[in-house]
Amino acid sequence: MLKLIMCVIRLPHLTREDFDRHWVEQHAPLVHSHQEALGIRAYVQTVPLPIPPLEAAAGTVRGALPVAFDGCAELWWDSLEAHLASRKTEAGQRALQALIDDEKRFVDLSRSQLWYGYERTIIAPPDYVLQSPCR
Repeated sequence: MLKLIMCVIRLPHLTREDFDRHWVEQHAPLVHSHQEALGIRAYVQTVPLPIPPLEAAAGTVRGALPVAFDGCAELWWDSLEAHLASRKTEAGQRALQALIDDEKRFVDLSRSQLWYGYERTIIAPPDYVLQSPCR
């Protein structure tokens, strides 16, 4: 399974609430609508919990920096080849451009990070169930 991981930072003029509202109410359905054209197997959004003492304690124990992003998105494909093939179609190119255009409305792409990777499952989750507002 190929994954694209994006650690996203909101545009400076948006509150965290405005950013998250757009991400879940506008962007998530848009990704869902382009799932087939882009060959996406899964799309997961993870948002930091608003629990500063817990984050501080976890960071102190590990010596880690505080969270510097507003969320993390994962997109999954069957393979790198499947991902690249979907981008070569006219529908895939239109879908990708629509997603990028929307990201520019709420994500500071110049400060966000994205990378591709293959996951190594060490402990598999029991019957993982996607919880999505787009079902």
